[in-house]
Amino acid sequence: MALLPHSARLAPTLPAVPAPRPRLRAEFEVPAQRSSVCVARRLLAEWLDRWHCPRDTAETAQLVISEFATNAVLHTPSDRIVCRLQQSERWLRIEVRDQGTGTRGLTPRLAGTESTCGRGLQLVDALADSWGDVPASGSQGRLVWAELRLTGA
Repeated sequence: MALLPHSARLAPTLPAVPAPRPRLRAEFEVPAQRSSVCVARRLLAEWLDRWHCPRDTAETAQLVISEFATNAVLHTPSDRIVCRLQQSERWLRIEVRDQGTGTRGLTPRLAGTESTCGRGLQLVDALADSWGDVPASGSQGRLVWAELRLTGA
């Protein structure tokens, strides 16, 4: 049995794999006022632009955060709303935490054809890859979240 030269006995070299993109995170707080919904939407857009989030995903994210912030303003006794964004290589996660007191989770309403409101969570359900809500950890309120797959990922 012939011995191979030392260099031939080494494990084969694997092709270089790019390091995964680090998770990007941002958090901001807005007062629980109707005017804050557009502020939350604008701040989200600014962060996603900095992160070079695909345009289609960013536009969908604006609709999602608008719905979550609107629900927090209209349906909870909150003074403030905390928004958190996380972007990984393939996903964008949007979270909105309110100070509400309710213990029931959110469910999309069935709005009638003549209704002018009540379709927001149906829209989120149709646009998000997944979404839900949980009691906020360590505080009063609920945390509503949605995950969007980055287009092209």
